[in-house]
Amino acid sequence: MQNRTGAGAALFYGQSGRDGMWNMRRLLVWLGRMRHSRGFGVQSPWAYRMVRYVINEHWPYYAYGELTAAHPSLDKRTRRLCELVFRLTNSVQPRRVVAFGPVGAAYGSYVRAGCRRAEYLPIPSGGCLDGMSGADMAVMSPCGDIASAFTRFSRDAGDGSVAMLIDIRRDKSVRRLWREVAAGMPGVVTFDLYYCGLVFFDKKRYKQNYIINF
Repeated sequence: MQNRTGAGAALFYGQSGRDGMWNMRRLLVWLGRMRHSRGFGVQSPWAYRMVRYVINEHWPYYAYGELTAAHPSLDKRTRRLCELVFRLTNSVQPRRVVAFGPVGAAYGSYVRAGCRRAEYLPIPSGGCLDGMSGADMAVMSPCGDIASAFTRFSRDAGDGSVAMLIDIRRDKSVRRLWREVAAGMPGVVTFDLYYCGLVFFDKKRYKQNYIINF
C-alpha cells in the first residue's frame, strides 16, 4: 500500500474528513426533508420541471468528467454545488454571470461549461458593486456586504434572472437575508435547498418558497 506522507497526506485525509462529515450531515438533512424529494407535492409545472430536471437531475452530463479532472481537490459538498451551477447555467443560458464574495475559482469553470457564451465576472467582498447591475445570474457566498450586493443585483434583475445564495444557514445575517427574500420579496420564486437558496425572478409567477430535498 502506498504510504501517504507530508502535504499530500494532509490534503487526502483533510478532504476525506470533510467528505465524511458531509455524508453524515447530508443523510440527516435528507431524512429531515424526505417528504420534499423529487418534486413531491410541487403543483406548478414549471417548478416541478426545475426540481426534477435541473436541481435534482442525476444524469451524468458530458462535462462532469472533464471538470472533475480540472478540479480534483473539491470536496463533495462544493462539487455538488458546482454541478448545480453548471445545470442552472445550462438551463438559463445567461449572458452575464457575477460571482460575489469568496466563491471558489472552480465555479467559473462550471459556469463556462454550462453556457459557453456567458461572460463571467468575479466580484470580491468589499469590491465595487457596479458589476452586479445588468447580470442575468449571480452566485453569491456569505460575507459582510452580501445583502447590499443582492440588493444591487435584484434592482436590475429581469424576468428569467436567477441568484444562487450559498450557505443560507451560515450565520444570523445570511439567515435573515434568506428569510426576507423567501417570505417577503415580491416577484420571485425561491427554492430552499438547505445548502443554498435559489431565487428566480419572474413577476408573472405566483410567489412561492419551495423546500427541496437536494
